[in-house]
Amino acid sequence: MRLRAYNKVHGIRANITRSGFYKAWQRNERDIHTINSTNLKLHAKKRKLLNLVFTEQSLKAASPLLVSHIDRWIQLLSSGTQEDGWSPPRNMSTCVDQLVFDILGDLCFGQSFGTKEPGENKLKKMPHLIMQQLAIGYKLSKSPLFDLILHLQPRGLNKLMERARKKPIKEYNEFIEGSVDARIASHKSHTSTSGRQDMFHFLLSAVDPDTNLPAFSNRDNLLSETRLLVLAGTDTTALALAALFFYLAHNPRVLVKLNAKVRTTFNSTNDIVLGPKLSGCKYLRACINESLRLSHPAPGELPREVLPGGAIINGHTYRAGTIVGCAAWAMGRDSSVYGDANVYRPERWIVSSDPEHANSATNVLKLKKAFHPFSIGLMNCASQNLATLELLLVTARIVWATELRLSPGLTAGEGRKELGWGQRDPMQYIVKDSYLCFKDSPYLQFKPRVV
Repeated sequence: MRLRAYNKVHGIRANITRSGFYKAWQRNERDIHTINSTNLKLHAKKRKLLNLVFTEQSLKAASPLLVSHIDRWIQLLSSGTQEDGWSPPRNMSTCVDQLVFDILGDLCFGQSFGTKEPGENKLKKMPHLIMQQLAIGYKLSKSPLFDLILHLQPRGLNKLMERARKKPIKEYNEFIEGSVDARIASHKSHTSTSGRQDMFHFLLSAVDPDTNLPAFSNRDNLLSETRLLVLAGTDTTALALAALFFYLAHNPRVLVKLNAKVRTTFNSTNDIVLGPKLSGCKYLRACINESLRLSHPAPGELPREVLPGGAIINGHTYRAGTIVGCAAWAMGRDSSVYGDANVYRPERWIVSSDPEHANSATNVLKLKKAFHPFSIGLMNCASQNLATLELLLVTARIVWATELRLSPGLTAGEGRKELGWGQRDPMQYIVKDSYLCFKDSPYLQFKPRVV
């Protein structure tokens, strides 16, 4: 039932669009990007142009940059070892925020934000401050006055909210605008600030096939899409990584097996690069899938609005204007699909005749049909290949290069009885839904692997 409803809401033939919910974070009437454009024709046009950026060529160009950031990050995680050889406890929610934020900054602007590096940096708190801004928009979207708020936004409310933003957010926005302007200027003068084919290079080089003109020649459009790429790309991938580290550390059997698979598949970390060997590492991919199933970066219903003509979902008719949705958290815990849905068991994703983890091709196909971590249809995630590459590279390289464990005595992120229904299981990663997720854990320790 859930799967049929999901396909009716998100499928390519759905007579449904994004609801006004996505306008909660619109800064002004010019701030329209791929996510907050609710008009289907406008969205289709914007998505068509954004697809020009996320190509196989751009993925290959991004791969070495990802690797350099990941390796530096791993070096920092496993440094400062104590007498027992383990690093001090690392709050992985903060660590992954900083890694992914630095990567996206580098991909978009040709310069790292440097938030993962030791020392003071005013941008270090930026991912959390951005989540606070998202939380404000999320709360507004649930207000009975939300339609009035949307009406007032272009009539002066946006200007008031802009003035009310915290100073660090204003400084960040100024930094983004300055970086975009500098890259536009260097592109026009045929000079390069980075000498690399980063994401911004592909944004500026993309040509609209309908007009044969630059796809992102408008500064406002360029700013909107760039902000979207940094913000959405940071919080979603960071949550996926934090959750993955939680489940690996809480399931030693899985971690031992993953260690063995990665360390026998690759001869060194230099061998862990974009290519068929990495994408074909089945158990690695299964661990990532299982984590995304249990801890989707956007666990709520992602509201959709029924268009004129109505929609029939699971036999029920919904009139135009009705808000519908399918919560990813519930979809990932559907026992009719996954059986032991609350158990972190990567083997469920792999066809096997092993008596201990026997699994038929039919069962795996059933799971894959129900599993949509990047959504489906016309409004699925444009950058899913880049996000997947990040997850694969980070996980494989850190597992190959280090030993990791839960910090003894630190149970942050685990479910507890007092949290109530759905949050009692200590083996489940607990986060707070605010469209994307607030997180504060797990705490892990690392030490360099002795090869």
